[in-house]
Amino acid sequence: MKSKIISILEQVKGSMITLSELESVATTLDTYDDFSATIHTLLDEGYMTPVKSHGTNWMGLPNSFRIQKGKVKQSLIEEIQAIQFKVHPTIELRPYFSSSKKKWKEDKPWIMLIDDYLQENGLPTSFTNSSERSYEVMKDEKWIDEKGGKALLDKINLYDKLKITKTPDPLMFAINPNNLLRNDRVHKHLIVENKATYSGLIESLLTTNFTTLIYGSGWKIASSLNQLPNQLGLPDKENQHEIYYFGDLDYEGISIYFHLYEKYNVKLARCFYEAMLRKPFYKGKENQTKNEMAVHHFLYEFSQEDQKKILAMFEEHAYYPQEVLTKEELHTIWRSAVWTHN
Repeated sequence: MKSKIISILEQVKGSMITLSELESVATTLDTYDDFSATIHTLLDEGYMTPVKSHGTNWMGLPNSFRIQKGKVKQSLIEEIQAIQFKVHPTIELRPYFSSSKKKWKEDKPWIMLIDDYLQENGLPTSFTNSSERSYEVMKDEKWIDEKGGKALLDKINLYDKLKITKTPDPLMFAINPNNLLRNDRVHKHLIVENKATYSGLIESLLTTNFTTLIYGSGWKIASSLNQLPNQLGLPDKENQHEIYYFGDLDYEGISIYFHLYEKYNVKLARCFYEAMLRKPFYKGKENQTKNEMAVHHFLYEFSQEDQKKILAMFEEHAYYPQEVLTKEELHTIWRSAVWTHN
């Protein structure tokens, strides 16, 4: 019973609690004598002090108590202090001294994951957007912006130290002026993840019906793609943008695509991936994190035969870099593919 009452005291936001509130902790199996003895023990040990002006009940127990927060939180503070000595020195846990035990227990697993990242990598040396940093630290690109990560990072005084850009970089792309000048209402765009593939495709842009070729630069595209209409000078809602994505065929590339699909309804440039699957894969991607939902959605885009090839590749801890396709192959695929989405 003592531990139950201490748990109640830990959760109280104010500094006072009534006897009737504490009585609610007692079960039908507890006698009132046992309850009374526990209250006296807590008073003797300094967890509470009586509010004398509120009187006592028929058993001589105070009707109200003043909670001694320092004593109540002593074990919690000691636990936090012990962990503070172990974690990376940039993580500040002192703010949790005034938090509830429940809040500490909720945040502690995230803090330990952050510590794992910092112990292995140290603080970042360059700026990037929140999606990329979130994926680096938690293997979840939504954690910082959508799952409470920013509030936690602010609390431990780490958000600014992670070099997260508040303003996204401008979108990098090449323009096909022929398409832009035709005043089409639907403009097609192709995002490629890597610089080498961007350079390999840029000569073909004028021979396609695409308005732009966009350099995604890994996760950077996640925060800058929304600038596309304004940077093109096509902010009018009547202009529609059909955007395709082609990246490395690995877990991270699939996660980037799925994030863009959810956020911007980006489509998969499937023809490039189908061409990659006709070539030998590369070994050496053993440490990437698998996003089950992203992989499931990605596989749905392919035939059953190609799905089996992709799954077999992942079982071998292998991947396909975009560079597996030659410049000539990239040109041929882009020009000859039928760009419709099933």
